[in-house]
Amino acid sequence: MRRMLTRGAPGFTFPEALTAVLVLSLVVGAVTEIYSGSLRAWARGSTQDLAQQKVAWVLQRMVPDLREGLSVTPGAAPFDSLYIAIRLPHKVYDPSTHSYQNQIAVNAQGQPYLVPGNYAVFYRGDAQGNLDLHGTRVWRQLVTPDGDVLKQYVIADSVVDNPIDPSTGSPKLAFRYWPDIYHLRSVEVTITVRERQGSRASTATMNGELTLRNL
Repeated sequence: MRRMLTRGAPGFTFPEALTAVLVLSLVVGAVTEIYSGSLRAWARGSTQDLAQQKVAWVLQRMVPDLREGLSVTPGAAPFDSLYIAIRLPHKVYDPSTHSYQNQIAVNAQGQPYLVPGNYAVFYRGDAQGNLDLHGTRVWRQLVTPDGDVLKQYVIADSVVDNPIDPSTGSPKLAFRYWPDIYHLRSVEVTITVRERQGSRASTATMNGELTLRNL
């Protein structure tokens, strides 16, 4: 019986295999570049978002204290632009509403007034809570009239100097008083945060003018 021989299908030649490898390398390289670019864009966006969230939180945290403020005291030089003490009304517990309310008294002329209470203090400081012209944190303290610190915590980190104010040639002040500290109606607050993730960094500056209602 004659044995039937079947010729096998031809395989890839070396030039064909080399071409396939080159094409695959180009595709992988393009996909990698697209992915890397997307990752870089995401990193830039995430650092920018985080920096903006931090500066926004500083202003949001200061708003209720400044609006309730009975008086404002800046820090002594050279910390006058980095430190602010806000005198708050004294609070008393109201069991009917299960909340704390401002305490109201009546003076000798029969006029009601808010009784002064503790101080809310905001300042730029170091990691240990010390005043520092180049500190990287914004701190909030709740201080009694006798100077005892009841609470102290960081409300923002990664703080840096504000952008240069063209009118002075120096970094813009963190706290600025309008029209001045003696005829105070509002406080202009400017905070800058530089957030870094790996080799990526983003800077955000936020400015707000906060009006004091009880002065």
